Amino acid sequence: MAAMRLSIAAFVITLLTACATTPPPSGDILPLADHHAHLLSPVTSKMAGDPPLRAIEVPQELATLLRAREAAWNVPKSLEPLYTEDSIIFDLGGPAYLHGREEVTKFIGTRFARAYRITPVAFHLGSDSGFLSGYFTRGEGEATKHFGHVQLSLVKGGDGTWRIAAETPTFPGPMKRETRTAATLISELDAAHIRYAAVLSTAYWFGSAFRPPDADARAKTQAENDWTAAQVAQYPDRLAAFCSFNPLQDFALAELNRCADTGGFAGLKLHFGNSGVDLQNPEHLAKVRAVFRAANQRRLAIIAHLWTGADYGKKEAEIFLDQLLPLVPDVPVQIAHFAGGGPGYTDEALGVYADAISKGDPRTKNLYFDVATVADEQSEATLKTFAARIRQVGLHRVLFGTDLGPPLARQSWMIFRTTVPLTDAELRTIAGNVAPYFRRR
Repeated sequence: MAAMRLSIAAFVITLLTACATTPPPSGDILPLADHHAHLLSPVTSKMAGDPPLRAIEVPQELATLLRAREAAWNVPKSLEPLYTEDSIIFDLGGPAYLHGREEVTKFIGTRFARAYRITPVAFHLGSDSGFLSGYFTRGEGEATKHFGHVQLSLVKGGDGTWRIAAETPTFPGPMKRETRTAATLISELDAAHIRYAAVLSTAYWFGSAFRPPDADARAKTQAENDWTAAQVAQYPDRLAAFCSFNPLQDFALAELNRCADTGGFAGLKLHFGNSGVDLQNPEHLAKVRAVFRAANQRRLAIIAHLWTGADYGKKEAEIFLDQLLPLVPDVPVQIAHFAGGGPGYTDEALGVYADAISKGDPRTKNLYFDVATVADEQSEATLKTFAARIRQVGLHRVLFGTDLGPPLARQSWMIFRTTVPLTDAELRTIAGNVAPYFRRR
């Protein structure tokens, strides 16, 4: 999955820039299918969230400062003594720095309509400087809600009083994920007038290279795949399930065959980045080749997130084209995020596939690309290159997708169709594309 999502400011800038140079697309163009969607089980919703850090006690002088700030939250003049004369704050809405006690306290003292407090989670005080990290908080007990993060830089004045020298707020936060069921997804699809969705299990999280080894990874992987299949089975005419696992795990082939035997899955989702796959490592490549070979034998389509980090590019794409695609001649292969990680994509890697397609390379006959999050937060120049690459690989190979979100399906399609400089005819073709793994249902 992608790690970052579209900010409102970035989207507005991108939208206004693109719309200034291209005709507005027709509003009646709507996609038939979302080829890259996820659910969150009760287990993975906790993994996807950002559990708040524990609130801590702070020294009396800091507690006094925080109480005074809370009491004066909407009175700029009362806030002024709490800040240094040359204090500074970062305004995300600008985005811009506001400088000087009067400007800073006017901003802080007029920002929120309801009172709030700062919940400290970390601090350090030196002889004359320090910091405090915390959350913006409202409510008490079970009704407590953190709605933002804040970092305060502190300075001790000659009078022995601690004051705020710099403040950096960020919103929202901390992120809390709720269980995301098939019913929730269907509701979102209906709002976007989308008929079908490929539901990609997040079971590969239990074999993640970024988590400590887990002796129960196999059982948890199976349970997550089964939960996904059970959810999708409630809407068999609209949803297609994809099982997943870390292809480097010893149980990878067994789980692939188990998923195939259930008859509840249209394909397999692989996430090379999350799984720590390095295609330049012969041992890794051998394991992934075995998975691809088995997927073709069991007629499971493959959706693969290939981006693995900053060094990912042409070399990895060449290995995928030469060593993996030939093993799956009988099933569709969908490369996620247009051969990138989202937002955006990796043009160096995409170029390998685009050139092969242009030359009629038979290995690419069943190759597709989803555009999940690719248009998010991109410059006008990048969007133009993106459109050119879409035309090069062929409109019929380009599949709309959203990822986990936000943004959700309706917003994702709006971002794509209003920022990528494609004609209405091209957008209609992409919107009408439905991957072959839906047709087998």
